[in-house]
Amino acid sequence: MSLADPPYPSSRRAWTAVLILFATAVLAYTDRQVMSLLVDPIRHDLHVDDTGMSLLLGLAFAMVYGVAGLPLGVLADRMSRRNLLAAGVAVWSVGTLMCGLAPSFAVLFAARIVVGLGEAVLSPAAISLISDGFPPRQRGAAVGVYFTGIAIGIGGAILIGGEVLAAVRGGLFALTPLAHWAPWRLVFLAIGGPSLLWTGVLLCVREPVRRQDAETVGDAPQASVAAAGWRAIAPVFLVVAVASLVDNAVGAWAPSLLIRRFAVDPAAVGVQLGVLLMLGYGGGMLAGGALADRFALWRGARGRVELCGLAVLAALPAALALNSPSLPLVLVAVTAYFALSAVVTASGLSAILDGTPNRARGRAMAISFFLNVAIGAGFGPTAVALAGEKIFGPAAGLGPAISFTVVACYGLAGLALIPALRRRRQA
Repeated sequence: MSLADPPYPSSRRAWTAVLILFATAVLAYTDRQVMSLLVDPIRHDLHVDDTGMSLLLGLAFAMVYGVAGLPLGVLADRMSRRNLLAAGVAVWSVGTLMCGLAPSFAVLFAARIVVGLGEAVLSPAAISLISDGFPPRQRGAAVGVYFTGIAIGIGGAILIGGEVLAAVRGGLFALTPLAHWAPWRLVFLAIGGPSLLWTGVLLCVREPVRRQDAETVGDAPQASVAAAGWRAIAPVFLVVAVASLVDNAVGAWAPSLLIRRFAVDPAAVGVQLGVLLMLGYGGGMLAGGALADRFALWRGARGRVELCGLAVLAALPAALALNSPSLPLVLVAVTAYFALSAVVTASGLSAILDGTPNRARGRAMAISFFLNVAIGAGFGPTAVALAGEKIFGPAAGLGPAISFTVVACYGLAGLALIPALRRRRQA
C-alpha cells in the first residue's frame, strides 16, 4: 500500500461487514435450497416427475448462475459492491416470491432462473468488498469466515426452511387471505419477503476504498512458472467441481430420502438435517483449511493435494452408508459425508491458490466457481434422478441412486488427482 492510500476501515466496521455478508449468504442458501424440502407437494400440485424436479433444483438455477458469475465478477471490480449486492438480493428475493406464485412448471422454472441470476452477484462482490476492508495479513481470515458462513448456510438453509414450514402449518397465514393456499407456496412467500427487506441492511454497509496492494518480490518467479502451475492444478479444479456435484446431489435429495424411506415429517427433516449439515459441513470446512496448512508444512507442495485425495477416499464409505436401512446410520452418514466433502473443497481450493501466481488468483477462483456451478449445481440433482430411473428403477427408492452417484463421481475424481500428485512429486 502506498503512502497516499487511505487507512483501512476500523476492525469493528470491517468485521461488521463480514458478519452482514455471512448472514446474506445464509439467506441466499435458504432461498436456493428450500425447494428440496418441498419436492413432493410441488410434484403433486404441478404434475412434475423426479427428473423435472431435478431440473428445478439444479439446471434452472445453475444455468444462469454459472454463466452470469463471470461478467458479474468483472462488474464488481467497476461499481459499488454494496449496491450490486443489494440489487442481487432484491432480484433473487423476487424470484423466490415468484416460486410461490408459479401456476405451472414453466413459470417455476423461470422463477428459479431469476433466483440464480440474483445470487450470482453474491460471492464475486462479497469477496471483492472483504478484500478492500482488511490488510493482507488479516484478509485470509476474513475471507475464511465468509466461506465458512456459506458452508454453514447450506445446513442453516434446511433448518430455516423446516422451521418456516412448521410455522406455516401452525397457522402463520391463518388470519390472512392466503390461508387456503398450499403450504409449499406459503413457504416461498414467507422466505422471499424477509430476504427482500434485507436489502435495507446491506445498504447500511459502507463501501470500502478500492486499493491495489503492491506485489511482493516472490510474485515474479511465481509468475514465470504460471503455465506449469495451471497444468499441475488443472485436475484439482475438476475434483472441486465434482465435490460440488455430489454435494448438490446429496443436498437436493437427502430430505426426500428421509421423507420417503423413513416417513419422517418434512418439518422434522429440516431441523435434523439442518443442524447436522451445519455441524458437518461447517466443521469440515474449518478443519479442512487448518489441515491443508499442516499437510503443506509436512509434505511440501503436494501436501494439500494429498489431503484432498485422502478426503475423497474417506468419503466413499460414508456414501455407501447413505443407502442403509437404519435412519440413525443414514443421519450419521450424511454428517460424515458433508464433513469429508468440505475437507475436499477446502484443501482443493487451498491447492489451487497455492499453485496460482498472485495476480491470477482472482481469475482462478472465478473459474473454479463457474465449474462448481456449471458441473455441480447443474448436473448433481439430475444425476441422482437419472440413476434412479435408468439404473435402479423407481421401486429401489432414492438410497441406491444417491450412493451410486457419489461413489462413481468421487471414484473418477480420485483417479483425476493422480496426475496432479505426480507433477507435485516431481516439483
